[in-house]
Amino acid sequence: MFVDACAIVSMMAGEATAAAHEAALLEAITPVTSTLAAWEAIIVLSRPDQLNCRYSEAEGAVVEWLEDRNIKLRDPAVPRRVLSYAVAVAEQHGIGKRYLSNFDCFHYAYAKAMRQPLLTLDQLLRNTDVETKP
Repeated sequence: MFVDACAIVSMMAGEATAAAHEAALLEAITPVTSTLAAWEAIIVLSRPDQLNCRYSEAEGAVVEWLEDRNIKLRDPAVPRRVLSYAVAVAEQHGIGKRYLSNFDCFHYAYAKAMRQPLLTLDQLLRNTDVETKP
């Protein structure tokens, strides 16, 4: 299962969706995330309304959280395929306000390239051809 940044933030921050994400994560045999997803989570969690800390402090918290849940940082073996999937989903679903973000496009692409379901809270990603959880 590919764990996207929104799911990481939801669970780390104890948001309303955290329990459903934690339950789905417990069912995952080999949960993975990417350096890009971890970076997005670090950016979000460092904000004043979250951990209100330096990026390096948020990095420590995210890495520890990932390790505690045995979520591996992994990037796909074929970066060119990831790029093609990101471009294709952007063309099909759009990028920008009320559409997918740049990060969303890559979370989708990583999950598709790795042939993994995508753990996400993003409703727009649920409209793609990648299986989503919860």
